[in-house]
Amino acid sequence: MEVTIFAPQYNREVVIENILNENFLSQKPLSPFDSLSIEFLSSLSKKILESKEIKNFPELVALAYWLRKSNIVSIINNFRTEINYQEIIVPRGFAFHIAPSNVDSIFLYSWALSFLVGNINIVRVTQDINVQLDLLLSFIREIFKDEKWNPVSTRNIVLTYPRDEKINRFISLHSDVRVLWGGDETINSIRVLSSKPTTKDITFADKFSYSMIKASSYNNLSDDKKAIQATQFYNDAYWFDQMACSSPRFVLFIGEQKECEEASDAFWKSLEKELKRRGKNDSIDVAMEKLVYMYESVSKAEKASAKFSPEKDKPTVLKVDKEEINKFRESCGGGFFFECFLESLDELVNLVSRKDQTLAYYGFEKEELNNFIKKVNGAGADRIVPIGQALNFSPIWDGYSLLNELSKRVNII
Repeated sequence: MEVTIFAPQYNREVVIENILNENFLSQKPLSPFDSLSIEFLSSLSKKILESKEIKNFPELVALAYWLRKSNIVSIINNFRTEINYQEIIVPRGFAFHIAPSNVDSIFLYSWALSFLVGNINIVRVTQDINVQLDLLLSFIREIFKDEKWNPVSTRNIVLTYPRDEKINRFISLHSDVRVLWGGDETINSIRVLSSKPTTKDITFADKFSYSMIKASSYNNLSDDKKAIQATQFYNDAYWFDQMACSSPRFVLFIGEQKECEEASDAFWKSLEKELKRRGKNDSIDVAMEKLVYMYESVSKAEKASAKFSPEKDKPTVLKVDKEEINKFRESCGGGFFFECFLESLDELVNLVSRKDQTLAYYGFEKEELNNFIKKVNGAGADRIVPIGQALNFSPIWDGYSLLNELSKRVNII
């Protein structure tokens, strides 16, 4: 059963049994929040930021800032406040990560948290290595060349292989925790494989996200501040080509009808200016895919109208009725949005699905959002963040407190 190793060094056609052997598995895990682990992530952050090549990859810039020592220490300190004085945090052991193909750098966030609590890790990344992922893997390899990081490189391997049930089963049988990204189909194919009775699965299934805008608050913004919101929304929607689970597919304008119409017109015009400012132009393939998807979507709805049809430097927007929102929980990506008007957040309560992940908002007060989530009462919506922060990774993700999930607590009484 052969695999390709990307890090700690590039090596093709390596037999998985020779990697996941007794020497690898019998290594003593690093201590949780070891200073060496923190310094390694800090060095990776600096390595990314020093590269001239990352200017075209804002996702990598965001990753580098997240990996900064100050942020990592803040994450650790916040977690430590949750730990009872009678508890000791220890690693779970060996973690098997399956990274998603649509958001190629997100594996590093969950791997970093697993690595921080001391776990030994194997990460399987997609075989479709694009320029951004190749660049990230090269940074990791370069750092691993320094013998200073040998305790890290010997305990952490990034590899790839074609979909192979035998390899997945072999790794699963040794795993203490499996971190599964990539959608429902991938998750179900791994969960049926035998593992230890104590193996813990952390799953990131298919999700759906949207933005919600309080129309009256948005209408009171100056043109300059509307432009800022357009920039923030662009970062949420267009990074990863709108294919991240936390990328907004719906934009909900909430308020009276006239307020929503005014806010909608201004919002999309402002986004159009942002697209032109950035020189964002759809390829012919993307434009055609959006056009086909728009016609398919219109055919599903009794009340749907195209607000903006596919054009090379404009968003594609299809307006739908609130009663039909749940017909449109797929997306072709590339800047295709559904729009809907609601009178209040209370209307949204009954429309939320357990598949809903991130609600990026503008104009709502904390109390309004708190009341909304209490009424939803676990029926959906894992994250509520300001517009512009939809893709900002947090140690609490999809309802998981990841540092808790990736470690164990030993209670000493």
